Amino acid sequence: MISQPGAVSTDTVLFPAQSWRTSIFSWSKKVQMETEQRHQIIKKVTLTGSYVNCLLATSQIVFGIIGHSQALLADGFHTLSDLLSDFIVLFAIKQSSQAADEDHPYGHGRIETLATVVLGVLLVAAGLGIGIRGFNSILTAERANPELITLFFAALAIVSKEYLYRYTLKAAKATHSGLLESNAWHHRSDALSSIVVVAGISAQLLGMPYMDAAAAIIVAILITLMGSRLTRNAFRELIDTSLDFELVSQVKSLIEDNESVRKVHSLRSRSMGGLGYVDAEIRVNPRLTVSEAHYIAFSLEQQIQTSFPRIVDVSIHIDPLTESGHDSVSRLPGRNQILEMLQIAWQPFPCGELIEQINLHYLKRQIEIDIVLPESLCAAQHRTEIEAMIASAHEMEHVGKVNLYFSR
Repeated sequence: MISQPGAVSTDTVLFPAQSWRTSIFSWSKKVQMETEQRHQIIKKVTLTGSYVNCLLATSQIVFGIIGHSQALLADGFHTLSDLLSDFIVLFAIKQSSQAADEDHPYGHGRIETLATVVLGVLLVAAGLGIGIRGFNSILTAERANPELITLFFAALAIVSKEYLYRYTLKAAKATHSGLLESNAWHHRSDALSSIVVVAGISAQLLGMPYMDAAAAIIVAILITLMGSRLTRNAFRELIDTSLDFELVSQVKSLIEDNESVRKVHSLRSRSMGGLGYVDAEIRVNPRLTVSEAHYIAFSLEQQIQTSFPRIVDVSIHIDPLTESGHDSVSRLPGRNQILEMLQIAWQPFPCGELIEQINLHYLKRQIEIDIVLPESLCAAQHRTEIEAMIASAHEMEHVGKVNLYFSR
């Protein structure tokens, strides 16, 4: 069937190109400003934590030695590990703010991951060393009682670490930073370990033997577990383990809520330097133009990065196929081959020389063809010739439906 004039308008302008470029630039500039502001907040909070941890670790280690308290000394090394953790966070901020270069197209996040592995191994070694020393003190009946001053610094550690927990958690919620939130709970776990130290020192000062050494062993276990967890998580990043299930589900739901998306065919994610990377393949109407399909993908990438700040890189692949397999499409001829076949088939028809545009739709196991002719050929005297052209196209092996349009 031949459609009426006006079915296709070849000179339609969907949106002003200049305003589109301006809107993209404005959005990119806004996101850049928000990212820089977020980095400054995270940097300020982390530096505050590092200053407190530096002073606290020094006082705990010094007075742990002077005051003969293995538990306070162990807690001092625990705090020292927090200081190293703060340095890793600062390092991560610096690396994440650097743009990808030719040698590192995906950024420099793996450097932070490797540093985390090193820190985790050192923590495990330190924890084992402190634990062995505590056991030796018990086995050799070493009864050096801690001084009263050590109790003060153990209590000071509880107050300091609880303050850091509340201060860091507030900033984490304001910046939606998973990295800061992890560091906040790290401070809370340190406060709990300091409570164990206070209990151990107090018990030994009240006459209960070996309680200081027992507290040191407990803290050593906590340090070892923390080091093991850091190392395990870093190794998970190195082998491209997916982001947590809940976050991936939220991203998938956001994509599926887009009315232009027919189905999410695949969704892959990975973590690098604590940040998320997502690759998705979505199915859309196979008759969409390339520009509209690109707009859909670009809009989804913006929405995901805005809604989930932890995700810093999103790649959306458009799949116009209506079936799960790609093998059938790979067996179809390419555009140049189809055009050559059509040129041969339409050689006897003068109207074939006036075709303005040919669009190909690769659908399932056949190719659907859109033909655009000038409005002048819509007259009745051309109908027989055009219908013969369509019939000759239908006779081609891989051609399915043929749609005919007239431009204005």
